[in-house]
Amino acid sequence: MTRPRTSAEATARALVAADAQVLVMPLLAIEAMQAADTGLSAPPDAIIFVSSHAAEFGVPALSAQRLIANRSAGQLVYAIGRATAARLAALGLGNARIPEGGEDSEALLAEEFFQALAGKTVLIVKGDSDGGGRQLVAETLTARGATVVPLLCYRRQACRLDPVDGAKLGQAVRGGAVVLVGSVETLASLVTNLIDQTLTLADVANVLVPHARVAAAAAAAGARRVTVVSLEDNELIETLAKIPA
Repeated sequence: MTRPRTSAEATARALVAADAQVLVMPLLAIEAMQAADTGLSAPPDAIIFVSSHAAEFGVPALSAQRLIANRSAGQLVYAIGRATAARLAALGLGNARIPEGGEDSEALLAEEFFQALAGKTVLIVKGDSDGGGRQLVAETLTARGATVVPLLCYRRQACRLDPVDGAKLGQAVRGGAVVLVGSVETLASLVTNLIDQTLTLADVANVLVPHARVAAAAAAAGARRVTVVSLEDNELIETLAKIPA
């Protein structure tokens, strides 16, 4: 598992309980940022949280800027993924919606509310990356008439493994481990750390990714086998059980 340790631990415990051998090897570090003032004088019509980290760091910032409306105000709160919704619920926002069609940006953009947005303000709570699906969301919502306001509240830092952990990664890959990669940024970090062990993505038995965008990046980087999986614990366990050892 290559997620940051804090977000990997619960899933790691679930996998171990299902008899998997799990190596938690964070390849991205998450660091809180001082969120800038959005310039909004009133709560937006909708808030999109792109990840559990966006929830963790963004809710306090939004509360401080008084941008979370009370439930009677009709403000929509969207979470891209169930893990994000669960984190929002733990922070007091139990009314977050999850896109019906999946746990990615494309599913979010298919939601009815986001089809016609003239006069609407949408705030996107995210990290400092401007690539991939997050940029797609901003561009598409703007094209549909929304005023889109970003709130950057954390940054990602690629991790270069020390010799001991690097050797563990190399041993696991050579032993046929599957590798769970949650983002394009994590994929790039994995490639760098594999090179340190004289390995490539082609040496990984199976690269597990949460959606097609990361799958395409993995294939382009040389992965021979890529499987799109849900990051929800039970569904992830079911998928892993079907992968030959």
